[in-house]
Amino acid sequence: MIKPLIFVVCFVLFMAPLRAARAEYVLGPEDHLAVKVYEWPDMSGDFKVGADGKISFPLVGEVLANGLSTAQLERSLEEMLKQQARLNEPPSVSVQIKEYRPFFIMGDVQKPGAYAFRPGLSVLQAVSIAGGFFRFTDPGLLRLERDSIMQRTDLRILKEKSAVLAARSARLDAERSGATEIVFPRSNDLDPDNPKVSALLARERALFDARRGEFEKQLAGLAELQNLYRGEIQAIQAQILSEKRQAELVQKELDELRGLAARGLAANPRLLLVERTIAEIEGTQRNLEAIIMRSRQNIAQAVQQADELRAKSRERIDTEADSVAAEIRDTHARIEMARQLIAEAETTAPVAIGKRLRSTGVEPKFELVRRSATGATQQITIGGFDLIEPGDVVEVRTAVSEDLAGEVRMRTGRAELTAPP
Repeated sequence: MIKPLIFVVCFVLFMAPLRAARAEYVLGPEDHLAVKVYEWPDMSGDFKVGADGKISFPLVGEVLANGLSTAQLERSLEEMLKQQARLNEPPSVSVQIKEYRPFFIMGDVQKPGAYAFRPGLSVLQAVSIAGGFFRFTDPGLLRLERDSIMQRTDLRILKEKSAVLAARSARLDAERSGATEIVFPRSNDLDPDNPKVSALLARERALFDARRGEFEKQLAGLAELQNLYRGEIQAIQAQILSEKRQAELVQKELDELRGLAARGLAANPRLLLVERTIAEIEGTQRNLEAIIMRSRQNIAQAVQQADELRAKSRERIDTEADSVAAEIRDTHARIEMARQLIAEAETTAPVAIGKRLRSTGVEPKFELVRRSATGATQQITIGGFDLIEPGDVVEVRTAVSEDLAGEVRMRTGRAELTAPP
């Protein structure tokens, strides 16, 4: 009886740190989440934390996730859904991490880059995922040359993408400000003397003119519809005035007939005919007034449709502009990484190869750079069995003498000068 009890206690003590570690994990950009609302299954789905640290959730809109644990995000969503739907009790929300943001590894590994994270990943396991420690073989220099060619190709593609995004961003800025034409900023990305860039700018101008023309056409149609209803109201009001003047004449005739009838000088059929005419005129006036009310309602609906059209246009432009801004940041970061990899493949790595050949058996060093939820970075030295977290940057280095390190820095500086801008 005592042994099972000891087993249960040990199991609880073993699982407690795991639950604590999982609860302490804070969300950040690139995390993929599975959110489930038990009361409203249609709202459940997969969401990605954007570059701004937020997720776009149905009914409540943008929700901050950066720096929160999954439990804190659950409570935040429950409270926002409760307020938005005006419920007495909040709905039950479950947030689980479907895919962690990647970690990055660089330095003396076979395949530096970004890799998918999984819980419990140690530094040595990360090195294994990156192909293990760097091993120089006879084809090593060929690999460096191949890497240089690939990185230069990637850099060219990224710069073309950067030009596309810069032109698109300028178009969206013009649409947002209501300008009549696009003003493209002159930069290295948008050189109008380049035929490809010139064609790109022409396409953006054509798209800008088409969207602006369609938007103004829809607004003009709604404005014309309002003017038609206003003209109809004016015509009906003139008709009502005519009916009122006719009613006054008929009423005068009716008064005279009633006086004659009281003295026995007028026939009852004539009196009844005039009274019926009065009733018909009054009915016509009421029908015309009802038509005016409907026309005014139609005018109000046309005004509302125009406002909704403007709001939808602004929402579309803002959403697209946010997406483009995030892509621009990501592309610039990738361009910088490609330049660094080119410098490493063409200059830094060849210089260090000789030292690696002479430092066989030297224990590698691991440096870790971690960014907190507030944006602050921390650089620490870690061991091979230490655990890493999503978003960490792990640098693997072997011992390099001071004279070789100086030579590497000098050659790296020259490589940065010759790297493509």
